[in-house]
Amino acid sequence: MAWGCSLTMWTTRHGKLLGPDATVAQVDLDPEAIGENQPVHLGVVGDVALTASAVLNEMPSRPGYRTEEIGKRIAAEGARRDLPYQEWREPGRIDPRTLSRALDDLLPAQRTVAVDSGNFMGYPSTYLRVPDEAGFCFTQAFQSIGLGLGTAIGAALARPDRLPVAALGDGGALMGISELETAVRLKLPLVVIVYDDEAYGAEVHHFGPYGDRLDTVVFPPTDIAAIGRGFGCAAVTVRATADLAAVTDWLNGPRDRPLVIDAKVAATEPSWWLAEAFGH
Repeated sequence: MAWGCSLTMWTTRHGKLLGPDATVAQVDLDPEAIGENQPVHLGVVGDVALTASAVLNEMPSRPGYRTEEIGKRIAAEGARRDLPYQEWREPGRIDPRTLSRALDDLLPAQRTVAVDSGNFMGYPSTYLRVPDEAGFCFTQAFQSIGLGLGTAIGAALARPDRLPVAALGDGGALMGISELETAVRLKLPLVVIVYDDEAYGAEVHHFGPYGDRLDTVVFPPTDIAAIGRGFGCAAVTVRATADLAAVTDWLNGPRDRPLVIDAKVAATEPSWWLAEAFGH
């Protein structure tokens, strides 16, 4: 059942999430949306909530999906941060999964995570837990990079009771870097994590396999921590988990200025979501 879902390549893994023997029904207010992206067996034009209520009234009573076995699977496999992985080892660089998992352990649970767009964005989205849906701000719907820092500043003002966390790629961070002045002036206790792979990583991993030139999408090394200090932020360069001790120091107070974490992340492999989305 697709309740108001458009069933695009992004949400269906290029249709792979729809099993070959599945009967697909789509409900949408817009008749043109029915079957626009994936073939469906049954299309219903109508309000999702009203249609779901009507369907529920017609369904016979049957055992639910919440079995003890399913509960055990959710407990064991529900969080990607708890799944094993093969460490990516590059001299002077940290695996972005290792970085994200370590920060998830360090940062207070009451947090608001604002994520910019790019190759990196799957790591904070799946490894940095949030207390509820209001704790997750995702800018990808705009199909643009550079919006994460401004979004995090807005979230910090809207929810001063939670630690605001901006998760950015280096490309997006440099596009919106001037907003650090705003965060410093407002004395926001903002954590800015920059996944620094010295590139527009999505373009590198999307076009690189086809032999396209990458000279316009890779950057020389940039000391983003130094830029942060220039704006008045506290800052640290992270190449290994031991470097995160500075994050603990900042968390211990007084948190009267933002913290910029310039994380030099391993970059030889694309993130799993990007490889999946682009079909590599």
